[in-house]
Amino acid sequence: MKKLLFGGALAAATALGGLVAPAAWAAPGGTGHTVTETQTFHGTFDPGFDTPNPCTGAAVVSASAVGNGVMHVTFFPGGDEGWGTFTETGKVAVLDSAGVTLTGHFTSWGNFNTNNKNSNSTFTLTVKLTGSDGSTVSLHEVQHFTVNANGVVTVEFDKPSLTCG
Repeated sequence: MKKLLFGGALAAATALGGLVAPAAWAAPGGTGHTVTETQTFHGTFDPGFDTPNPCTGAAVVSASAVGNGVMHVTFFPGGDEGWGTFTETGKVAVLDSAGVTLTGHFTSWGNFNTNNKNSNSTFTLTVKLTGSDGSTVSLHEVQHFTVNANGVVTVEFDKPSLTCG
């Protein structure tokens, strides 16, 4: 359901995590000491809405978002352990082909943890929008996976929830 209207938010968060983590792993530091990096983001961005409104099927004509984000990465240089988390929150506006403007708030959060025994990652997304016609869209999603030392996925789920009103 999220993939219908909000696929870009997950893609952007995943891409953002991919940009920060490699830089963190390459950062200077001595073996045995942790290194922590924090980046903050503020401003306007493209929310990546390129699919129809999941409640009405109306095509998205334009979309914009403004918000704030923070990412933290902690790791051992020369080691195999690392942790990271991000939070992004802000306001979003979407105009659909039926002439309805949907405005509201979103929050996304994610994390990863990795070491030589396992790794896991969790992502959450909450979006609440109200349309200029009085309609509402409420979306919540939780995604998670865990991988053991052999590279086998031992837990994986994606639980989206969509309410149209």
